[in-house]
Amino acid sequence: MSIDYDDEYPSCERTDVVLRIYPGERDPGWITRTLGIEPSSVNRQGEQSINSLGLVRTSQINSWFLSSAGQLASKDSRRHLDWLLDALAGAEDRIKELVMDSTVRIDVICVWWSAAGHGGPVLSPAQMSRLADLGLQLGFDLYFFLRPMASPTQCLRLVSSISGYWI
Repeated sequence: MSIDYDDEYPSCERTDVVLRIYPGERDPGWITRTLGIEPSSVNRQGEQSINSLGLVRTSQINSWFLSSAGQLASKDSRRHLDWLLDALAGAEDRIKELVMDSTVRIDVICVWWSAAGHGGPVLSPAQMSRLADLGLQLGFDLYFFLRPMASPTQCLRLVSSISGYWI
């Protein structure tokens, strides 16, 4: 069954999916060698890096990530999830072994930013089946942002209607 993607997905500002693997005490390079897949990024326990705010942070844990961010222009999470699942093709048995390893935490996260304060990602039955076959949990990280209003008067009306007080 093919998916009718909606790459413009009107209620979505931005989306991506990430396979997250936390290998415990093992170096993230072990995951790369095990899967035969290059990650989008890794963190090594104790290493310092600059975060998106320009602040220095020290990684507290080892982690390995494969992300669709920057790989697709689509706002349809289904396309991003298919990209990820297709990237894992050929490594299914190794993914299942990692899922069964009690020293490894592994999941998929769908990050979804609302464009209008409502809506959300959709999955197809085939995608749910593929995730289940791999033993992977899927989580959602949803963000709802209000766009700036046209005038201070509109902002005051919103605040007063929410609080019940006129300002």
